[in-house]
Amino acid sequence: FLLSSFLAIFILTNTNYQVEHKIVVPAKIIDTETQPIKYVEIITLEEQQEEIRNEIYYGELEELALLVQAESGNQDELGKRYVADCVLNRVDDPDFPDNIHDVIYQTNPTQFSPTTDGGIEKAGYTITEDVFQIVLEEVEQKTNTEVVYFRTQRYSSSGHPAFKHGDHYFSTR
Repeated sequence: FLLSSFLAIFILTNTNYQVEHKIVVPAKIIDTETQPIKYVEIITLEEQQEEIRNEIYYGELEELALLVQAESGNQDELGKRYVADCVLNRVDDPDFPDNIHDVIYQTNPTQFSPTTDGGIEKAGYTITEDVFQIVLEEVEQKTNTEVVYFRTQRYSSSGHPAFKHGDHYFSTR
């Protein structure tokens, strides 16, 4: 008890030991003369929630990169950017789900065929670092803020035809 009281006072008064919003406790009671004191850092609920949000966010970016590879792996860089923009623009549109995962996996009808035909899983074997870089850049600054649909062979029956790039026909709302 005396040792733990001393440690608490030492931690609270030592100006060289900076801990903000964290609880610090001794890892175990040890003989401090023969072993250094080890501390266990317990993160706060807010930090745990932030960590979970980051895992979800980066997981969604990975899903987007896989979708971009599956849908436009044979297209040039700009074509890949437009595909990423379709998903990101839908996230921003109130008529679509408000996160990347739900936009990608939206059904009734299925929005992106690689989610049902195994294309996303296969994309994991062929994806390159540049696709991840494109996704990160498009999240920061979209190349196109209007496109929400694309198809091959013809324009989507949804939306308004906008332009053709590579093998894809892009449409707006």
